[in-house]
Amino acid sequence: MRYFIPLSIMAALLFFIEGCAGKSANNDATATLRIVNLGNGVCQDTKSGLMWAKKRTKTIRSLTGARKSAMDLDLAGYSDWRLPTIYELYDIHFAYDLKMGIECAIEMEGNYWSDEKDGEGMVGAWEIGDGCDPEREYFGKKIGYVRAVRQ
Repeated sequence: MRYFIPLSIMAALLFFIEGCAGKSANNDATATLRIVNLGNGVCQDTKSGLMWAKKRTKTIRSLTGARKSAMDLDLAGYSDWRLPTIYELYDIHFAYDLKMGIECAIEMEGNYWSDEKDGEGMVGAWEIGDGCDPEREYFGKKIGYVRAVRQ
């Protein structure tokens, strides 16, 4: 006797299954692009509207130096670049982890400076966890790159 599960039931089961088997990355070429290459050294996140400098700096050892590097950037006709917040860094890593309509290649590995609204800055990395999901944990470091961002 053969058993088969109707497609609608199978889809519902996959939706509720926990663990790696029920997860898949969205890498369909027809999906809406989330990170687009503007062709001028800038990538834009179509969800948040943020523009990201495609190139990162060399490593920088201080928050003051990191802020200066971002503020001094004149790229693609814009001069209002800044350090991203830790949450903006997480969001861009998340999009790349899930391959969410990525058209613009950005090197994501390494430690990056961030600037928080309370005036505190930090440097560190969102590192992939051990689970099957692209879970990240933030680890503080002492030196890092600047990946400038603007609204």
